[in-house]
Amino acid sequence: MYTAIDRSNLSLLALFDVSPAFDMVYHELLLQRIHLSFGIDGTPLNWIKSYLADRSQMVVLGNTRTPWVRVKLGVPQGSVLGPPYFIYC
Repeated sequence: MYTAIDRSNLSLLALFDVSPAFDMVYHELLLQRIHLSFGIDGTPLNWIKSYLADRSQMVVLGNTRTPWVRVKLGVPQGSVLGPPYFIYC
């Protein structure tokens, strides 16, 4: 890229931010795809289900907090399993 710019060649950089998409992963669809695509069933599938289930979140800004809200969509960001789960959906 730097070389092309230095030579005055046309350069184009396209960036795509997929981080908001992690918030839109539907848990049931993810579990269904993991089961059908990879044949994961029984205890391993239940482990994944428990990893996604019963999560809640709140927003804290200064001394103000929102009430806890149950999370029905998305994968935990910052987790090791988040990106692979996002890719499966």
